Amino acid sequence: MQKAGSLSKLKKQENLMGYLFAFPWMFGLIVFGAFPILASLYISFTSYDMIASPRFIGIENYRILLFNDNIFWQSLGNTIYHVAIAIPLGMIVGVGLALLLNNKLKGISVYRTLFYLPNVVSIVAMSLLWLWLFNPNFGIINEVLKPVYKLFGMNPLRWYADPDLSKLTLIIMGLWSAGGSMVVYLAQMQDIPTALYESAEIDGANWFQKIRYITLPLMTPSMFFNFIMGIIGGFQVFTLAYIMTGGGPSRSTYYFAYYLYDLMMADQNMGMASAMAWILLVIVLVFTAIALKLNKYVVYLGEEN
Repeated sequence: MQKAGSLSKLKKQENLMGYLFAFPWMFGLIVFGAFPILASLYISFTSYDMIASPRFIGIENYRILLFNDNIFWQSLGNTIYHVAIAIPLGMIVGVGLALLLNNKLKGISVYRTLFYLPNVVSIVAMSLLWLWLFNPNFGIINEVLKPVYKLFGMNPLRWYADPDLSKLTLIIMGLWSAGGSMVVYLAQMQDIPTALYESAEIDGANWFQKIRYITLPLMTPSMFFNFIMGIIGGFQVFTLAYIMTGGGPSRSTYYFAYYLYDLMMADQNMGMASAMAWILLVIVLVFTAIALKLNKYVVYLGEEN
């Protein structure tokens, strides 16, 4: 009984520490975020151009977006395509990098730092760099691929200037920052007990089998975390398209957040932009809720007693 009481007290202390660490963020959200959030909800039901006073129009903004706006659906389709391709590729690259950098080699910390560096580089600078690399006329990537084009009798790819390749080009660019997820994978990978690998070696397991049956299952919590963060970030993709393609060509990279930005800044239609923001919130919540429902089927949390 005393042991159970001690565990209960320890649990309460841990919860208290968690709330204390979360308090600064919660305080900032309530004091600085609550009013803008609630104001945007009200504005989404109004006609508001930031000059005249908001005029209440009910659900008209939502009706127009959902039933009379083809650009809305095109931007949503572009965004879902980006999320569906970028998240799996990003997870594969992140896990692959973590596996490579988990070796105890001399100078390995230098390589870990180099792979993480793109995450602290300005996304504007990164976009300009890739704009040059993927340039259809004089970009380095096409220069490197010239022998391949010649071998297969192909014309050089136009990358972000081609409506069929533009979204894929931006996704490839996004993989450059996979070092952020790599750090999370690497942290959990190094937390796996070495005794598990030693037992597997005694049983005759090779490298691939240890990865397949030990490393990957025990990494599923970090994979799930990065998957959720990928959903949230993927639906808000904007900067790469804004700098690289301007939403083109033929609106192939005109993402949901880009359309929201244009409604707000170019058209000064704050009512419609606020409605899009709340629709985006609902979409992200739905996808996140589905992912959380699947959590127990895909995340390994150890054997239940």
